[in-house]
Amino acid sequence: MSISESRVWAAIAWALLIIGAIIALVIRPRDDYVRYWAIESVGLTIVVIVAWIVVEVVSIIFAFTIVIPLALKVLYGLGVFLVWIIGIFKALTGDYWRPPIIHETSEWVRRILRL
Repeated sequence: MSISESRVWAAIAWALLIIGAIIALVIRPRDDYVRYWAIESVGLTIVVIVAWIVVEVVSIIFAFTIVIPLALKVLYGLGVFLVWIIGIFKALTGDYWRPPIIHETSEWVRRILRL
């Protein structure tokens, strides 16, 4: 079984977040599949950062409980890790995956950058 070069670059774009997206877009600017995953990666990066800020703010508010901040941070970490792994797998298998919130954010980025 051979994995196409486009799929490998798409997985790199996703796996390395915004840095991978930039590298993939520079190396494969005309590849629609790579472009799709690169923009999805930018969306993932934005969602991860915004979610991290929300988790930190809520953790500060509930810092007196100790359990709530710890649980939030563990759930956040597991969620990000699972989405990241699934995305790498989907990119390598040739799927056009549309994870909720991330895809909507990516569409917003796509409109702003006019891609």
